Amino acid sequence: MVKVAYFKEEMEIPEGIKVTLDENHHITINGPNGKITKDFSHVRGISVTIEGNKMIFTTHFPKSGTLALINTVINLIRNLIIGVQTNYKYVCKVCYSHFPCTVEVIPDKKEIHVVNFLGERAPRVTNYLDNVKVKVEGDDVFLIGPDKETLGQTAANLRKACRIRKKDPRVFQDGVFLYRIQNGEEIAWEVK
Repeated sequence: MVKVAYFKEEMEIPEGIKVTLDENHHITINGPNGKITKDFSHVRGISVTIEGNKMIFTTHFPKSGTLALINTVINLIRNLIIGVQTNYKYVCKVCYSHFPCTVEVIPDKKEIHVVNFLGERAPRVTNYLDNVKVKVEGDDVFLIGPDKETLGQTAANLRKACRIRKKDPRVFQDGVFLYRIQNGEEIAWEVK
């Protein structure tokens, strides 16, 4: 592989989006749908600057891992910019075959309760993260927010809360499962 002495990558910042950067690699993105702050202090050897409406990522004598890291950071920031322009929507389905279970949202405690799961008396409880709005309509649970990472983690927490132990997983397939990811109204991923 050919060694590169200097690597520079530019990313355009769209109109209506304000991106600020502090000295500890904390990037704050403001847009019409909210404000997100991400910590990129673990990124070493890469300098990030903002000039006008462009973010510039530079490094000297990069290795292949550093180049991959730059592209990862660029894609994460791009996803955050898209998220503050049009919210992401993760849609989960409540599935049951034995006991009809329901999902309730407790906004004061930021908790999601799965009630009557497998006929259990106590509800299964999980928390949802900041910048996530949770709506329940019938058998669908909508997770809406500008940050893909927090939405995915909330969906994973909800699925993990419904984990079934000491029963045959081929028979007991109850749970709350993610089946659609939307970017605004456009469907990005769906189980068919």
